[in-house]
Amino acid sequence: MLAVAAGGCMSAQLYDGPKRDRDEVARISGDPVVTAGSPITVVLRQVDGHDIGFTQTSVEVLEGQHKLLVDCRIAETKSVSRHSLEVEVFGGRKYRLRADAGPALRECSGITLEAGD
Repeated sequence: MLAVAAGGCMSAQLYDGPKRDRDEVARISGDPVVTAGSPITVVLRQVDGHDIGFTQTSVEVLEGQHKLLVDCRIAETKSVSRHSLEVEVFGGRKYRLRADAGPALRECSGITLEAGD
């Protein structure tokens, strides 16, 4: 069920069959695992039980309900918290994982999935 895009790409296709049109899939994005100076990093680890590779920062999934496992890293405290989200996504939409940061960006109180264009 996991068909990863060509080597070196930063996105994974998480549905069976050939690549579908943008209007049929939802794209969920997080941050790169390695960042330079970002105070908070939100890394997508799993979607529906499928591990996301080190080089993938986004996935394409079919419309519907999905379970995400996400790490939130705080640079200043060097802490990592893991969050599980149940989300519903729609075809043709892009989504971005965002941290709900505490005071002075020293803690990650939760993760939200924001819809974009």
